[in-house]
Amino acid sequence: MLPHLRASDTDTITTTISHTFAEYNTVITIYIIGPVSLLFLFRVNRTLRDNKLSQHTRKLVLILLLSVQYTTLVVVRYDTIRGWTHYLFTSLTFLFLLMYHGIVSNTRANYYVDTSKPIFACSSVVLMFGFGGLVFFFHDLKNNFAVWTLCCFLEIAALLCLGALDIFDIYLLGLEMET
Repeated sequence: MLPHLRASDTDTITTTISHTFAEYNTVITIYIIGPVSLLFLFRVNRTLRDNKLSQHTRKLVLILLLSVQYTTLVVVRYDTIRGWTHYLFTSLTFLFLLMYHGIVSNTRANYYVDTSKPIFACSSVVLMFGFGGLVFFFHDLKNNFAVWTLCCFLEIAALLCLGALDIFDIYLLGLEMET
């Protein structure tokens, strides 16, 4: 522990995203519904515009995207849905989004995006496995400040890498709209 901090101070210095959901659930739910809904519409549009997908695959991806909406809202409800159920739905959300990004292709070829997306996807998986490993192996995370901080960093970095995949797609949409 840092010498200038008391034990009670370290309880609130860092927090996982889920613990933030638990503490500020009403506000987070209000703030997250808009962006999650916009991302859903963007992903649906991108899926429907992918000419490389068969009709059957498009339908499966749309069901996958509906599942992402559902699992995301379960994850956000960490104030009441905890334990293995929370971990299961977090894993499903993460897995479904990776599947979506793996199935739906870019409408436009771009060397930097085509190179970066697999790197960010793999980084996200590695970081999330690191996070999951810490949660699984250290049962008393909150009492170990260094491990707790690392756990929080890994979770946030994993989600930022996963979110970057959508940012790349939005960038390509912007390029497409320019021409």
